[in-house]
Amino acid sequence: MREVHAIRMPGRAYPDMLHLIVAAGAAPRLRRLYPFTSHFTLCFSSGTSYPWAVQGGSIEALPTGGFKVYRHHPFAMVDEACTAEEAVALAVGLLPSGVGPVITGSIGECA
Repeated sequence: MREVHAIRMPGRAYPDMLHLIVAAGAAPRLRRLYPFTSHFTLCFSSGTSYPWAVQGGSIEALPTGGFKVYRHHPFAMVDEACTAEEAVALAVGLLPSGVGPVITGSIGECA
């Protein structure tokens, strides 16, 4: 419990989360979406407001190092990656064709 508390302290970045965000920002297809984090997981949405319209998948930074990549529909773990760049490549592969650009607001508001 003490280790979890130390990781979640304000001002302390979760292991590899910053590196993951930088790697995702370098992927042109992911830059067309709105990135957000939830429970130490990086997700990508078609809208900028809740409820999120998650596209493709999400990437979880593991406290022991490495990453897990999940498909959103249907939800399932796709693979594990050792580096942020590998995880981002897996997430890009899960994106539907023609995804983006991001819509300001929630997708429900735009329909």
